[in-house]
Amino acid sequence: MKAVIVKEAGVLEVQDLPEPEPEPDQIKIKIAYAGICGSDPKVVDRKGGRAPTNGAIGWPPKTAPVSAGTKILGHEASGTIVQIGKNVKGNFKVGQRVAVNYRNTCGACYYCTNGMEHFCENVNLYRGLMAEYAISKESIVFPLPDDLPLDVGAFLEPLAVAVHTFDVAHVKTGDSVIITGGGSIGLLALQLAIRSGAAKVLVSEPIAEKRKLAKKLGADVVVDPFNENLVDAANKLTDGRGFNVCIEESGDPDVAKQLILLAARCGTILWAATYPMGLGVEVPIDYMFSRELSIRSVFLAPYSFTRAVQMLPKLDLKPLITVYPLKEAVKAFADYKKGKGVKILLQP
Repeated sequence: MKAVIVKEAGVLEVQDLPEPEPEPDQIKIKIAYAGICGSDPKVVDRKGGRAPTNGAIGWPPKTAPVSAGTKILGHEASGTIVQIGKNVKGNFKVGQRVAVNYRNTCGACYYCTNGMEHFCENVNLYRGLMAEYAISKESIVFPLPDDLPLDVGAFLEPLAVAVHTFDVAHVKTGDSVIITGGGSIGLLALQLAIRSGAAKVLVSEPIAEKRKLAKKLGADVVVDPFNENLVDAANKLTDGRGFNVCIEESGDPDVAKQLILLAARCGTILWAATYPMGLGVEVPIDYMFSRELSIRSVFLAPYSFTRAVQMLPKLDLKPLITVYPLKEAVKAFADYKKGKGVKILLQP
């Protein structure tokens, strides 16, 4: 089968590899679409960073084992079931349309039994979805509605992250929301913000096509942060009060810090992207104290996938999609790094 692998740091290739065969408790899936996540180019380039402060509790985290697709990229995908292991207990059928999570948690460790499965100490990762076929544990395979297009189904994992973002955000009816970064999760967050009752939503994004799309999807104001004054736009939209909820999706530490100054009194700042390891920002403690601000982070998508399946048909996802053949993965990654497209899907 064709699969996308990292040959060496910074070098991506499409290679012919043997098809994976499922164990008795696994399901084999013929991949229809696999998405490029913002973390994938970092995996290709193997970009690390400075270690966090020595002495941090629980740091460094345990390295999760990769159960399948050790060399193959990809953790967002949809497809159809082609083979079911004899010990699979769920009501799955060959030909069924599904999407997958890539993290199989143990269900028994301290974190799994305390409502924090995303910090599972024994998690197994089933990456390897940028390929013609992949295998997965049944517990992380999610049936899709029969009438849902499979390209839309490939949004399940990033949408689950966006759903968890709003679990943390607690947007109330009538709130004002700013989203910095108009990538796939930023634009998913925009749609969820509107459906959560936000009355005013601003999206800050430097790429014109993504700003245009944000406006089409319902943003009240879009801002080019490189050529417009974001603070002035924020003051105008919120009558100088700032935003009740500030969602950072750009991955830029400077922007993460800026949101502290754009938050309303009693506002919540969510750092919801991936950031350079070990880098920090200076937090103005007295300013935060005097405005009673909260800073939260968003990590992965615990307990979100089933709800995300329910939301997939409710959102406008087709405008976000650009499809490349799997054999053109190298070009697709290059275009992604240039900011082209919102959600690039690879089609085997």
